[in-house]
Amino acid sequence: MSEIKKGQPKRGVSVYSYAGVLNVSMTLDDVFKDMYDMGATCFELLTSHIENYPNPSTQWIDHFFWLCDKYKMQPAELGHWAETHLHRGPRMTDDEILANMVRDFKLANLLGFHSLRTKITCINRHCDPEPGWEKDIERALPYAEKYDVAMLSECHAPTTLKRKHIWDYIEFADKHQTKHFGINVDFGTFVNPKENDYPPEMKERMNRMVSEEDGGYSRPEDIIPILPYSRTCHAKFNYMDENFHECGIPYEQILNIMVEQGWNGNLVSEYEGPRRDEAEYLGDQLRRQHIMMNRILGY
Repeated sequence: MSEIKKGQPKRGVSVYSYAGVLNVSMTLDDVFKDMYDMGATCFELLTSHIENYPNPSTQWIDHFFWLCDKYKMQPAELGHWAETHLHRGPRMTDDEILANMVRDFKLANLLGFHSLRTKITCINRHCDPEPGWEKDIERALPYAEKYDVAMLSECHAPTTLKRKHIWDYIEFADKHQTKHFGINVDFGTFVNPKENDYPPEMKERMNRMVSEEDGGYSRPEDIIPILPYSRTCHAKFNYMDENFHECGIPYEQILNIMVEQGWNGNLVSEYEGPRRDEAEYLGDQLRRQHIMMNRILGY
């Protein structure tokens, strides 16, 4: 058996990290400049960041591509919602659900995204999907293939990579022999709430978020069987110290596993720590994380 060629994950940023400052103290142009400055080469955008979504103007689209070209930035993932209930009460019809998904597939394709963070309607804090999800995804699959977008369901705390629905999704992808449905691994799933070096107030938040009753947390090696089903992962981080160390997520182990497994997908930084509404602090935290990833990956 031939040796697996080492992977080269791409370093990127989720514009979601800038949620507290975007259109307040920073424009989308400022965000692109900031991402480029820290060495990112790709990015995630949410549909809420698109002016006049789902029908952006020609001027907005032209400016979007101008930003991508100016800052040499590749679209990595578009975050959208596969809604089944837009209002309290009856479920949307199957045709309404499909129409909304296809609308987003077309938009993602138009803007150059090949991954979608597809938020399937959940029934609890573990993101277990609403019963009947298989039918909705099965109907959407031919369109995802047509527009070359992979629907990636996000796995983040308190969900672990061993949660049953994660494996149900993988079995679905295998059954349909498709690369257009899979998993976005959010690195928050690797936080051990009891053992981390976060500041005290953050430790308390982590303890409230995750408990052993929730199934604990994912271990770095748990990502190995998931990687073939993932084009993009959320490189979640909560606090980078002055030594460029994420205080609760074993980044070195995780990234080394990804490289050894030959993974070449997109790592988009997603900051969910304190002071997200302070542009200077946020920028410093993002740069510290990219310095860390640069040291681990070598680029």
